[in-house]
Amino acid sequence: MVLQTLRKGASGLVAKAFLILLTISFVIWGIADVFRGYGTNAVAKIGETEIPVTAFRQQYLDQIQRISRSTGRPISQEQARAFGIDRQVLNQMIGQTALDEDIRRRGLALSDTEIAREIRANPSYRRPGAAEFEPAYFEQLLRANGLTEVRFIGMEKQRVLREAIVESLAGNVTAPAVLREAIHRYEGERRDVSYLAVGPQAAGTLPEPTDAQLQAFYDTHKVTFRAPEYRSVAVLALTPQSLAQWIDVSDADLKAAYDANPGRFGTPERRNIQQIVFSNAQEAQAADDKIKAGASFLDIAAARGLGPKDIDLGLVTKGDLIDPRIADAAFTLPAGATSAPLPGAFGSALVHVVSIDPSQQKPFDEVKGQLRQEIALERARRELLDKHDAVEDERASGSNLTETAQKLGLTLETIDAVDRSGRDPTGAAVTTVPGVAEVVSGAFASQPGIETDVVQLPESGGYVWYDILEVTPSRERPFDEVKDQVRARWTEDETVKAVDAKAKALLEQAEGGQSLAAIASAAGLEVKTATGLQRGRASGDFSADTLNRIFDTKLGSYGTAGSSSPTERLVFQVAQVNVPPMGPADEAIAQQLSEQMENDLLQQYVDGLRKEFGVYVNERSFQIAVGGEQ
Repeated sequence: MVLQTLRKGASGLVAKAFLILLTISFVIWGIADVFRGYGTNAVAKIGETEIPVTAFRQQYLDQIQRISRSTGRPISQEQARAFGIDRQVLNQMIGQTALDEDIRRRGLALSDTEIAREIRANPSYRRPGAAEFEPAYFEQLLRANGLTEVRFIGMEKQRVLREAIVESLAGNVTAPAVLREAIHRYEGERRDVSYLAVGPQAAGTLPEPTDAQLQAFYDTHKVTFRAPEYRSVAVLALTPQSLAQWIDVSDADLKAAYDANPGRFGTPERRNIQQIVFSNAQEAQAADDKIKAGASFLDIAAARGLGPKDIDLGLVTKGDLIDPRIADAAFTLPAGATSAPLPGAFGSALVHVVSIDPSQQKPFDEVKGQLRQEIALERARRELLDKHDAVEDERASGSNLTETAQKLGLTLETIDAVDRSGRDPTGAAVTTVPGVAEVVSGAFASQPGIETDVVQLPESGGYVWYDILEVTPSRERPFDEVKDQVRARWTEDETVKAVDAKAKALLEQAEGGQSLAAIASAAGLEVKTATGLQRGRASGDFSADTLNRIFDTKLGSYGTAGSSSPTERLVFQVAQVNVPPMGPADEAIAQQLSEQMENDLLQQYVDGLRKEFGVYVNERSFQIAVGGEQ
């Protein structure tokens, strides 16, 4: 955290640049030819500069600690390697060293005097609120980060020089106006259209298909009508709900549970309370005397400059009142009564009861069934693990699920036939078995006679065991068996073809000069309009693909496209194109574009340095440094 303070005042460009280096895939360093043997004291060499093992390991461990602090949980070195942190740190150091080599080659340097002046002028290196640089505070920051002044100044020199290289390359890059305008138009353009929705009715009635047509359609699409593989599965589900139905709960236990929670089955008494607090007991007593003499509670409040809202505590339960003495008095008085002066937590007080809503309690017989179910379910949860162990013991002894269920008095269910998608031969989803998705997936991954793993239901919901009883292979269903399905599919396909042909015919009329209104009148259709359409914002009749066609069509031109309904086509005309003026959002996009261009230039530059200087990595030293090899 302190090191972040030390860096806080630096220009953000270098930080952004090296963040990109940190996250770039290792591919940029040429993984195939980079890892070669090198000196054992270095993990890598870039040009004439080595990255010492000790320096790399220190940065690697520092990065692990930073991530651990930010996530609030420690990260082991094994996890760090799995996350790729070791390669990321190496990438970062290679990028920095490549720039350092470039600096050395160019003969760039920075004097101690200049860097000291920059440090003194940077408010981030001052004590919070201080107007002047304090050497003692600066030394404190350095010690907190394990740095000496000499080492930090050296680091700052390298940072400033790297920044100079990067800013000379990518500083103040601005996205071209043409690009900004193109993106603005693409994102912000709105279109209005007039259109006809051409559906099956507009296409006319299809003739009844002949058997020959259906047979031909079947022959062409046999795979569509093929019966899937089915499996018969025995299922033993052990859940709190399945166990609860066998658990008896006595009336005595039910009554005890009812009596132990009287407030649960009703609503507590609530009272509309008013309260006036006085600064001392004498004022409270004087007010009480006036009430006894005939003044109302509101009269006392008005005399003190208080309105009804100032004294109203609302409709509250006894537990809502913080002060127990006030609560006891308020819930003892009858409606309309006012208390004597009370020593409250904030001074002497008078309490007035405006009205009372009495408590209501459901009778025992009304909630007995609910209690019975809840208690049985709770006892079932406690028995669940014991039953689980009993089932596992039976399975371990060689019993199948049928034998296990009979011996333990449990209910066994059988799914007669289910396909990979979890549907039965009628096409209905199988829903009677808990954890059905895991059961079906496991059943199709195993074979009859092989014991499968138990499915553990989420949130302690129980366990499901299953055995594969039988496998019915996929088969080609004969035409007569699926004739009705073939007819339905043929009708659907032919309807789509007829609708498409009708839409094309109407489009030709529109392109020939007829108005949409005239075409709609002749075809018995309605001209519809839609305004403010946006790219990719599907809604109503317009799917994403439909919108793409609309935005590919010129203003005033016609086109056809699919609809959100598979058996409907739209014939449309682009009536208006609106592009809003640029605003603050466009400025943010322009800034992002500029940053992306800066990052692209930086990546290309560092890649060029790598190729020019050569990058060599000692894989063995690297593995030892990250703890991957001893």
